[in-house]
Amino acid sequence: MGEMVMPVGLQIWDAQGRLVVDLTTRLARIVGSVVIDGNPFQVSSPLLAQGDIFVAFQPTNLWNFIDMDVSRPIFTIPARGGTTISWTYSPGFGSHNMRIVGSMFYGVK
Repeated sequence: MGEMVMPVGLQIWDAQGRLVVDLTTRLARIVGSVVIDGNPFQVSSPLLAQGDIFVAFQPTNLWNFIDMDVSRPIFTIPARGGTTISWTYSPGFGSHNMRIVGSMFYGVK
């Protein structure tokens, strides 16, 4: 009898039986996180050079803003191979402007 060869590695199928992850799929990896306190700043990591960079921002609170006059963070993400993510804030439109603060998670895929 011949030897049976089985695939090795991770494979994941969805409920319909379609393969959604296998050895060639790129999976996201979180490299770090930082609290954004309402001020423009930047974060750097040599690990960001290992793939395509992504950010995910989670606001701390959205319910205390007056008239919804808020400034949100605007992220500058470098091209593949870059190592620094920076952010500024959008301009306010009224006299009650508040900058949205929260946590930013960043990584590569």
